[in-house]
Amino acid sequence: MPPRPKASLDDLTVPKGAEPATATPDGGTAPALPQSTTPAGATSAKNYAHTLSLRLTAEQYRRLRRYVARVEDEGHGRVTHQGVIETALSEFLQKQGG
Repeated sequence: MPPRPKASLDDLTVPKGAEPATATPDGGTAPALPQSTTPAGATSAKNYAHTLSLRLTAEQYRRLRRYVARVEDEGHGRVTHQGVIETALSEFLQKQGG
């Protein structure tokens, strides 16, 4: 039996600054969607190099949503889940000396 080919993600990665093409139902590619227009201070305007995925229980997600809603209702402006998690991670790493 021939050796199994090694898996590679090279075909799936998009170089930084390049616009990814989106697949169409017929298997072709469509032009990338335009970038959203967000304020310069918004988290989506940052130049991110990596993406992480976070799994939450239903209770954790409910608590996160309630926290975000409460902070916004108190008049602190728009708060995103991304922003909350980034802040928590930064504070944790600061405490741990990382």
